[in-house]
Amino acid sequence: MSKIKRAEPKLPAELPASLFEEAIDDHYITNCRISQETIDFKAERALHIDTVVFENVSFVDIVWPRSEFVDVVFINCDLSNANFSRCVFHRTEFRNSKLMGTSFVEAGVRHTLFTECVLNYAAFGFSLCTFSKFENSSMRQADFYVAELKETIFTACEMDEINFAETDLKGIDLSTNRFENIQVTIENLAGCTVSPNQALAFARQLGMRINNDA
Repeated sequence: MSKIKRAEPKLPAELPASLFEEAIDDHYITNCRISQETIDFKAERALHIDTVVFENVSFVDIVWPRSEFVDVVFINCDLSNANFSRCVFHRTEFRNSKLMGTSFVEAGVRHTLFTECVLNYAAFGFSLCTFSKFENSSMRQADFYVAELKETIFTACEMDEINFAETDLKGIDLSTNRFENIQVTIENLAGCTVSPNQALAFARQLGMRINNDA
């Protein structure tokens, strides 16, 4: 296990309040706090968002592919069905936010935290997650197909029907998470940590019959 820890967003003690439309300057948004808004901005090209806090913001059907988020925090936001495909997230946090069906396909998710979020049906297929953490979140039927997980932590999450097919789970600890069924590629389970009950569930998925009287 690497000694490098997840880096937190580098934010000043206070940020000036701003409206989204006032903050954006040639597809750059920097050094501000945006609160209590509904945003449906259609980006003509990639956005660059740096040192920004979004709080109590609803994002409506946004499509912001290839955008870059550095030192950004989302608090109590609704980002459901947002398209962040091929985006880069670095030192970013999602706190108590709704991300149902949000696409992170082929995204770079680096030093990023998801805590107390709803990530049901979120898509992380072909993404690269490094030094990131998912905690106390609902991730039912989320998709991590062919994702690359490096120094990524999952703790106390609801993971029923999550998809890790074709994803190497070596070094990943699933033991504190809850699920009845998940999709995995069996040969990619080597080196993954699970609880005894989860091990039984995987055995059943392999078609093994468990003799509880033995």
